[in-house]
Amino acid sequence: MTKIYRSQTDRVLTGLLGGIAEYFHINSQILRIIFVVLSIFPGHLIAGLLIYVICLVVVPANPNVYGVHKNTDKQTRRNLTDVDEFDK
Repeated sequence: MTKIYRSQTDRVLTGLLGGIAEYFHINSQILRIIFVVLSIFPGHLIAGLLIYVICLVVVPANPNVYGVHKNTDKQTRRNLTDVDEFDK
C-alpha cells in the first residue's frame, strides 16, 4: 500500500499538492487550479488555507528522494575532477 508524501520534485511551495497528484496519478497543475478555484470561492479562503496547513503538518516529505541527492553529489565531484583534467 502506497502512502501520500509531499513531493520533492514536483513542488511550487511545499510539494503537498504535487505529492497528492502523484498519489492519485493526475496532473498536478490541474489539482492546483482546482484548489485555488475552490479556495477563492466566497467564504472558503480561510477553510482552504486551514486544510492546506493541516495537510502540510500531517503529510510527511518523501523519504525515498533524499538518497538520490547523495548520488548527485558524487556525480558532481566526478565532473569536477574531469574539468581539472582539461586544465593540464
